[in-house]
Amino acid sequence: MRGHAPPPPGEPQPLNPVEPGDHPRQGGGGAANFVTVNGRLFAPLQGLDANNVLQGGYGWLDKTDGGATFHPGLDLNAGGSCNADDGLAVVAPLAGVVRATLYWDGVSLGEGNHVWVELSDPCLPGPTWWHTDHLQSVAVGVGQRLSPGDPIGLCGRTGGWDCAHAHTELLTGPPASWWQWPYGWSRGQVEAAYWNPTAWWQAATALVLAENHQPIPPEAVAMLSDWELLNWVMPDLWAWAGVPYNPEALTSKAWLQELRQGRYRGRPRTSDRRYGDGRGAWAEFDYGTVVTRSDSGEWSWTG
Repeated sequence: MRGHAPPPPGEPQPLNPVEPGDHPRQGGGGAANFVTVNGRLFAPLQGLDANNVLQGGYGWLDKTDGGATFHPGLDLNAGGSCNADDGLAVVAPLAGVVRATLYWDGVSLGEGNHVWVELSDPCLPGPTWWHTDHLQSVAVGVGQRLSPGDPIGLCGRTGGWDCAHAHTELLTGPPASWWQWPYGWSRGQVEAAYWNPTAWWQAATALVLAENHQPIPPEAVAMLSDWELLNWVMPDLWAWAGVPYNPEALTSKAWLQELRQGRYRGRPRTSDRRYGDGRGAWAEFDYGTVVTRSDSGEWSWTG
């Protein structure tokens, strides 16, 4: 299996700043030079621009390895120059456990020093294994438990790269090996095995905010599909409220439609209550009550 190697000598490495707006705005603001959401969810690299987290480098599904590999993550780069982030902290985005630490031999081209963390946090959109490459140094050990924002090492360029950056992947399950790299995989295979980092971030943002009864921001709603909201975000909202969840229920879809229109109804207070011998259902939420009609598929909200 081919590894994650830098371009051959003479070919530019893709670490030129991109224009703001090329990548969706990230939630939260800077705290101690980190982009965070409520100090609970952390962008992994110190010093990132909240409006343009991918300041340079390969993006999600960019072609690498001469076109043989769909890039399975993001190359995070803080500052406007090639090595502005060399030596900056790399931290855990959410809570997890370190599963592997691997060290560069100083010669081989590829991942360099890298760390694998199995994330285990209530605000995960789903199973997530976080992988970061090219670290200047590693500050954790296998089996160590991490809280959000805990350092795992320093950003670097080990593995033979010209410019420092935090290559970051979010896998949907454990890797086949600690050296997994999807060389030659189809786009569909990569999308099945790795999270789209922006979609993952927006879903985690929504869950972090909902954890504190805060409205989900419009940029997160705009980024996530109905399927993602119905299957990643809403189940936890209902579970935290202690209410059985049914994604096919009209009351759930009515709540989703309100969210799409910029109205946040809060968490449910009741499960679906049937009326009229199955004619429809109603449910109470923090900020309103929805009544649905099964025969027409319609719903209405009252204050």
